[in-house]
Amino acid sequence: MKTVGLSLVLAGAAVAHFSWIAPMSPTLEVGATTKVQFGTGHALGTSESALPLDDLKAYVLTPSGTRVPLTVEKNGLWLGAEYAVKEAGQHRLVFSQERGARSRTPKGVKDGGRDKNPDATQAFRTVRTAVAYAFTAGSKMDAKAVGIDYELVPQRTEKSITITLLRNGKPCPGGEVAISWAGKKEVLLGNTGADGKITYAIPVGAAGAFVVLAEQRVAAAKGANYDTDNYETALYLNW
Repeated sequence: MKTVGLSLVLAGAAVAHFSWIAPMSPTLEVGATTKVQFGTGHALGTSESALPLDDLKAYVLTPSGTRVPLTVEKNGLWLGAEYAVKEAGQHRLVFSQERGARSRTPKGVKDGGRDKNPDATQAFRTVRTAVAYAFTAGSKMDAKAVGIDYELVPQRTEKSITITLLRNGKPCPGGEVAISWAGKKEVLLGNTGADGKITYAIPVGAAGAFVVLAEQRVAAAKGANYDTDNYETALYLNW
């Protein structure tokens, strides 16, 4: 028997625009500073708008596990930061942004939930996250969870990649997953299974940067002043 708790997973629309974080240099170099970009759009590499800076947290997890904060600034349709590489190995670039309750009303989207906007047609809270894997020369991937609210963890084989979607650290079924190769719009892959996993076979001859995307709407807890928690995440990798 299936037990229904306080939150129910709701069907969502296909992945539309998405946000990501990415290093500008495909290979990191110890002693050098690399530029980091944050984009939002329909294709990796083309930003259509800059993320709002409010409530944005960005940092790098170094090979030794040190957490290095990033100072983020707006640069036209992008956000940008710089990261000084001090260690050899795998570096994970991370951002998370939890925006409070907002409402879609006949006069546009407004801050606050249904208590402040009784005419709302929809009220929601948005959790947006992203992770990028970057390496110094000769380093290997050691995929593991970062520990943010909503994230994708990769497991790579020679010809495919298996993605595990986690919500609050636990495998999350029903997440809608898409992929975007650099310069190409996103393509829907399907939904994560009961174990939170989905596998993607890399097309023959494909190479370069891509992002795997996931999103999900979850009914808000009883008593909340909004209807749904809207989760979205992106995982940047190089093949």
